[in-house]
Amino acid sequence: MRGRAGRRRAAALAVLTLTALLAGCSSGTELATPPIPTFPGPGAAAPTSAPAPRSTLIPTDCNQMLSKDDLPNLLGLPIGSLDVRALRDVPAPSVGRLERVTCTYTSAGGAGAPQQGSQVLKLLASGYATPEAGQAQVGINNKVEQSSGVTGVDTPIGAASGTFFSDPDGPILVVGYKRVTLSLSLNRGSLSSDQARSVLVDLAQRVLPVLVPAGS
Repeated sequence: MRGRAGRRRAAALAVLTLTALLAGCSSGTELATPPIPTFPGPGAAAPTSAPAPRSTLIPTDCNQMLSKDDLPNLLGLPIGSLDVRALRDVPAPSVGRLERVTCTYTSAGGAGAPQQGSQVLKLLASGYATPEAGQAQVGINNKVEQSSGVTGVDTPIGAASGTFFSDPDGPILVVGYKRVTLSLSLNRGSLSSDQARSVLVDLAQRVLPVLVPAGS
């Protein structure tokens, strides 16, 4: 009898041990996609949080718009696999442009990452004197893309106007809202056109609330 009781206790312990191991595995750390910030549509309530005040219309630090530490997770790349370089352009009074910042995100290389130095994403943000000047420039940019034979697809994002171009050199999303414009160009890799469009819309939704804080 003692032998049977011992075997039953051993079996119970084995089950408890397996259950604990499975619980430990299920609670392991997983990469979680950061939530998408709310960008208001027509009549929507303003977001409850906003970026810190700044002296410029748009941020001068690319990591404030789209952090190189967050972007790999959003694109399915290894953490820490991207570098970013910022380039501030001069104003262009003839078209009403006050500011422009170009952020170029490149691969730092390593296992699972694109070739070192290759461009992964280019983000171009501009600020204008008036909303009309910004929309006029968006129209010019869209015509340039269409003149190369690429058809644009209307892609509104909340209250912002947007056009997606499945350019052979890399899909592009051009967005205009109030006094700012945003252009995102992605190295497609193995993504289909629809997948690239979805990724670019996701990224734009994260950048727009930074470019146009609540109440601005």
